[in-house]
Amino acid sequence: MKKSFLLLLAVLIAISPLAAGGNKESDESVRIQLASADNTYGLSTDPDMQQSITDLIKEKTGVTVEPIIPPLSSYSDKIATLVNSGDIPDVFGIAQAMVKVPQMATRGQILDITDYVQNSEKLSIIPKDVLAIPDIGGRNYFVPYNYPKSKGIFIRKDVMEQYGINLSSTPTTEEFLTEMQKLKGTGIVPFTFPKWVDNFQFFYNSFGAWGGVYLKDGKYVDGFQEPEMREALEYIHELYTAGVLNAEFITTENSQMREKVYTGQSAADIDYVTNYINYVQQTAAAGKPTEMHVIYALIGPDGEGGSLNEATQTAFCISAKTKHPDEAFKVIETIVTDPELYAAFFGTGREGYHYTVDENGEIVPSSKASNSGYKYTLNYLSDSFIDYDLDALNFKLSDELLTGIRQQRAVISAGKDFLGPNHSADVPVGVSDEYDRVSPSIKSTRESIAAKIAIGSVTIDEGMAEYENFWKSINGPAILEELNASLN
Repeated sequence: MKKSFLLLLAVLIAISPLAAGGNKESDESVRIQLASADNTYGLSTDPDMQQSITDLIKEKTGVTVEPIIPPLSSYSDKIATLVNSGDIPDVFGIAQAMVKVPQMATRGQILDITDYVQNSEKLSIIPKDVLAIPDIGGRNYFVPYNYPKSKGIFIRKDVMEQYGINLSSTPTTEEFLTEMQKLKGTGIVPFTFPKWVDNFQFFYNSFGAWGGVYLKDGKYVDGFQEPEMREALEYIHELYTAGVLNAEFITTENSQMREKVYTGQSAADIDYVTNYINYVQQTAAAGKPTEMHVIYALIGPDGEGGSLNEATQTAFCISAKTKHPDEAFKVIETIVTDPELYAAFFGTGREGYHYTVDENGEIVPSSKASNSGYKYTLNYLSDSFIDYDLDALNFKLSDELLTGIRQQRAVISAGKDFLGPNHSADVPVGVSDEYDRVSPSIKSTRESIAAKIAIGSVTIDEGMAEYENFWKSINGPAILEELNASLN
């Protein structure tokens, strides 16, 4: 009996640490890192406000997230640094996903989540064609969190009516030039454009041109040196010299561009079609309320044209190094499909934290949220994959906003029929190491020369000669040979 007792005691002592460890493990939630810019995550930089979003994620998923929330202005650089260092967050949002996701997939930096996506009933709300762009060998490495981004030209309807500007949603390039010149001498800038020259692609589309290396007639070419590009740049220069394109666009930030249109200083700008509701809200807030007319495409001399297609622009990815892929995917899946969490994350923040609803049903930001730069947005009601019932929200929408949101939904739907091309993923990463190395300098040089041609600091012949010299300096012809050899 004494031997049996001692044996039992030894067994109990041996297993007690295991039991204690097991209980401790079961009491702790899995923790994953989640990176997103500060124009998400409740739209507030206040730590308590951000913690309320973290808490809501935990409530919805059972997963504890450790947030990384850099400012939007530095977010892309921060993520690039983390990704390239190998210290990749478990889950992270990414802009310019069309370009960056294929690169990161090829480099083995992000997780292949094809099986997760295919087996997710919740993600069935996302159209299959949206999940397939960009195509990465038929596999999936990302989850988009809103409809594909495209840009069109927004024009104030009140200005159009006052000055007799007559333009359809798909006017010709000549009609746009002629009609917008009616604003000469009015003190209103016809068309405010941002300094981001990649937006020129909207005009390139009208001439069948593409700014970059892409597949044309079955082989790789440098689009900037194709004859169509000359026509496109000549047109942009004509917009500038005719006074339609704002003279200071080289220094204009997006926020400045929008503000000028909100306040009626400018008649038009180029923006995401998903931002229609912002114009409804902000023109009213500026005391200059108006509806907006959207031009989806300018039709060029050969009948070509389309919106600036940035699909897929924004998405979530999972690090290939994550130790908790199930939990990471659950967080993404829930943010993208849960109506309460999506609204809190991307639109309004949390009621009782970021805002309250007054006796009139209107949103009233808390002082703490307001002091941290919080400004709610209603874009999520139209550009997410969730079909929000506008009559069942926890706050009231004014008649103007209801009309605006319905118009926003109509604008997004109509825009799908006018998507321009997107050749961003035509050249897979890894086909040519030399091309991968020099592609950033190709882009920056191309855009610099395009801007100089637009404002007339160089002629188109001078600009093209400058680019040709650059192209030779990076051994561009050999790069194209290498790329084309990969097609055989």
